[in-house]
Amino acid sequence: MNPSSADDLSTPTKSHSDQSLEALRQKIQHADEVREEKAKQSERNRSHLPAEMMALVGRIATEMVAGLAVGGFIGWMLDAWLGTSPLMMIVLFFLGAGAGMLNIWRMASGHGLKIGYFDHQPTASEADQHEQDRTRD
Repeated sequence: MNPSSADDLSTPTKSHSDQSLEALRQKIQHADEVREEKAKQSERNRSHLPAEMMALVGRIATEMVAGLAVGGFIGWMLDAWLGTSPLMMIVLFFLGAGAGMLNIWRMASGHGLKIGYFDHQPTASEADQHEQDRTRD
């Protein structure tokens, strides 16, 4: 057996070594690109959710605090004016809490600042038709 041929089989050629290193580099680069893309996607998903949730939590807290503070303050002022001890403050405190909860319910249900509890708000043309029908009678 030729000693040089045994060395050729046990040690890879320079071109084979370069090819495997290049393939490894490409795999590492591809893995890095995939990881970076996942990190960007995760960052995009995370950046929208907390801001929206914090805005919602802030609005709910503001509605409740405003209702309680305004009701309690007006009740306290009425108590001082009328001399009725804490009766008016307690009553208006709870009315303020109810108003705050009503505003939160309107916000959550999509009613907004509509007056009343109607399922259907008439359009301008329907309102005109109703007015015409009413004036004919």
